[in-house]
Amino acid sequence: MTATSGSRSVRLALSDTALKIGEPAPWIGPLLALGTRAARYMSRAQGRQLVVALSVPRRDYAAALVGCGWVMASNAPQLADPLETLRSLEPGTPLRVVNDYSVITGLFSWLNEKVSPPRVQFAGSIWHVDRIRALAVLPGLQSSEKTLRPQVGGVGRMAGLDREWDARLAAPAADLAIVGTLAWLQEDFDACICREGDGLPPTPIRDLLLPDTGRVATWFARIYASARFAEQLPLPSDVRAVILDGAGAIKYVAEIEAPIAICILDRSVADETAAEILMQLRNTRGEPLSIQRDLGWPAPTGVEALAFTVAL
Repeated sequence: MTATSGSRSVRLALSDTALKIGEPAPWIGPLLALGTRAARYMSRAQGRQLVVALSVPRRDYAAALVGCGWVMASNAPQLADPLETLRSLEPGTPLRVVNDYSVITGLFSWLNEKVSPPRVQFAGSIWHVDRIRALAVLPGLQSSEKTLRPQVGGVGRMAGLDREWDARLAAPAADLAIVGTLAWLQEDFDACICREGDGLPPTPIRDLLLPDTGRVATWFARIYASARFAEQLPLPSDVRAVILDGAGAIKYVAEIEAPIAICILDRSVADETAAEILMQLRNTRGEPLSIQRDLGWPAPTGVEALAFTVAL
């Protein structure tokens, strides 16, 4: 992705830590932009699945960047005022609440409007309602969780996420799944991204992607280990896009029923199995697409790509 500020082109950079500014690279923005293009294409799918295959020199960061692009293209939910929602609740209703510092899930107990400001007992604690930034009712709750409120960062602001950030945290689309080697994916999520020359600290990819790893109160992306992925199939029906990172994940492509499947092949690994699976799927069931014309996405230097659709 490149952005334009006046006559100056803005590029994206990655770093291992938020304490240093990373080096910009021409492939970072395009990989992120692919996730956005795929999300925009989904409205045209009409009962067919879009399959995109990327061949990269090394698959470091690729799944995380494409995932960030998907998240950035999601629509923000429209939430009612927190007090208005609280007035309609029955005790025991599961909630997700966002305040200045935290995202919390738990059960609603009571609302007291006889005091100023009104108070609510939620997740075993009493809160001032006027300090709640956003609130959403959940369909269910396995356990109460509390995590730090992630920061949207410079790249998130560039994409406009800051305008409805709290609503996104309270009621995330959570329609993305990433399948791969968990240890490698975790390293990629810990990397930081920034815009070249904006003067802001880099933002952890984890804060933009919000992977569902460990005990977290909110997430944008479900994460699955390719080694155990067969046990997770079929995926929940609300998953709209799946990123298959590496050969161990790509072998399940024919079993993915989501509208979007993005497959990342690593050319540094001498194994043609994943490529053969994708070519067989394209040749037997697929209808080819032009990734540049139909998706509006030109592959960056060093990346080879093809796209096709199959019937769902």
